[in-house]
Amino acid sequence: MIYLWLEALHVGAVLIFTGGLVLLAVVTSGWISRDETLIHNDKKIVYGVLRWDRRVTVPALGMVWASGLALTVWGGWFGQGWLMAKIGLVIILSALHGILSATLRKQMQNTSTRQLSWLRYSPGVVIFCFLAIALLVMIKP
Repeated sequence: MIYLWLEALHVGAVLIFTGGLVLLAVVTSGWISRDETLIHNDKKIVYGVLRWDRRVTVPALGMVWASGLALTVWGGWFGQGWLMAKIGLVIILSALHGILSATLRKQMQNTSTRQLSWLRYSPGVVIFCFLAIALLVMIKP
């Protein structure tokens, strides 16, 4: 019964982290505004996104890692290929989260910050990684 509660906690944390990461990726990538008017004119929105990231998304990411590792130990899944692929994708998403939040903070502090060109693809990368993780978990090849 505890395992099921831990699994439910993990899924809930993943959903919260997913929403926060997609929001961060969309705002940072420039999909909302290509000419950076969002950063210059609507700082309240960007501050809200950064506050949400710090207060909700980051703790959810910590809970994803803690509950995921606990489930892995409890289930005895270390060394299985599907899990190693999943952990690799989660590492990519965790690193991308750090890059996106740092980029958005820098954009807020300095108006002349040059954005990395590959960040415009970050929402697609996030969605692809989450779909791949869902497939790996459900199929367990």
